[in-house]
Amino acid sequence: MIDRRSLVSLAAVAGLGLIGLNGCSGTAGDASGEAAVNAARGTLDPKNPTKITFYSYSLSSSSAEGTMNDIINSFNDTVGAEKGVVVEGVAEEATGALTKTTSDIQAGNQVNVIQHNFISLDTSRINLGIQAYEDIFGTEAMDEAFKGIDEGAKQLGVIDDKTYGMAFTFSTPVLYANATLFRQAGLDPAADIPTTWDDMYTVCKTIKDATGLYPLHIGTSMTSIWVMESIIRSNGGAILNDDRTEAVFASDEGVEAIEMWKRLYEEGLCAPMTDTEAMNLFTSGQLGMQLYTTALYSLYQGAAASAGWELTGGGEPGFGGEPAVPTNSGSCLAVRASTDTEAAACWEFIKYATSAESYTKITEGIGYLPLRADIVDDPAYLKAFADENPLIRTNLAQLKNIKPSTIWPGDSATELSQIFVDAIAQAVTTDADVRETLEAAQEQINGMIG
Repeated sequence: MIDRRSLVSLAAVAGLGLIGLNGCSGTAGDASGEAAVNAARGTLDPKNPTKITFYSYSLSSSSAEGTMNDIINSFNDTVGAEKGVVVEGVAEEATGALTKTTSDIQAGNQVNVIQHNFISLDTSRINLGIQAYEDIFGTEAMDEAFKGIDEGAKQLGVIDDKTYGMAFTFSTPVLYANATLFRQAGLDPAADIPTTWDDMYTVCKTIKDATGLYPLHIGTSMTSIWVMESIIRSNGGAILNDDRTEAVFASDEGVEAIEMWKRLYEEGLCAPMTDTEAMNLFTSGQLGMQLYTTALYSLYQGAAASAGWELTGGGEPGFGGEPAVPTNSGSCLAVRASTDTEAAACWEFIKYATSAESYTKITEGIGYLPLRADIVDDPAYLKAFADENPLIRTNLAQLKNIKPSTIWPGDSATELSQIFVDAIAQAVTTDADVRETLEAAQEQINGMIG
């Protein structure tokens, strides 16, 4: 039986990037990223452990809390006990908006490692004292600790050639599908999962005509901003220019991609509902497909078994025979350390949290990608799980084309990203002209960036 609280919690955190950071001062480093501390100079003592805090929005999610606590407790019982580090987990709100993190930093409380969204990472760099890994840990230590992690994933938290967040809980858009509804519509779920958006239109029409049910859901709120970005990028568009000084999503390619989506919506092929409503519909077996995050995979498996329908799926569709360009969802690990020893303690925890053991827990327990691809074929880690859950390998295969989720520039990430999302929602779900709507939003954003 599916717990509605689990659905709501997952809808809040699964893809996200919700943000909400106001101006405040940081204490761990200056806005240029120059750190006053260095982990290599830190001295850890198992007889006198150093306590650090880990602010995590997953600790507020009923579906992810157990996994995150397992990682914290396992660290404290092993590496932490050996080296002299104790991690205290602090539950941030499930939306990932970092409200408690921000208020605690403003109050002068100890805030060390943060499960941080990507969208507002630059805002936190400027206002919250987030430090660059290269400054406090060093490139040699990073190269050794992160060896084996996907190269694209390593770039997701990079700003101005420095790492302000290492990818942690992470997904690319996958296309969940109800194989039972496919068969009811006369489709073969093994052969007819759409791989292009032209295929998507045909399959959606077939499902709608045969069953009367909604064939597809793609979210139009902030929880799906990374999916919106991916659709535009898959058609050759971009969200910002390369140096993040100008929004460019209202290009011909961007307009064409959103017009494709609008056609599906106008013809009643896209369900006009929130992500949470669509999740409830999908778990009940009454929705054909959903383009969303693998963080729902375990939940959907259980729902399918309970409700008597079969779960299948595939990768994100592409345009014109070209492969999709996925954008990541999820979070990274950002750091604030006020002393050398605190920095050394943070480094021990970050190495453990991004290890093969921890990524195995994250994939099995939540459904996010294992960023160390080799563990998928390692019997000691994820081979058995991946063999039973083929969407994991589908998701991993998309990493070769990944483009990082947009890190909006400056300290107005909340406002900039919301303007973008609102424009996409208006362009898709109303009778507004797509080009005019996107161009107006682009002009507004560029005025704010300038």
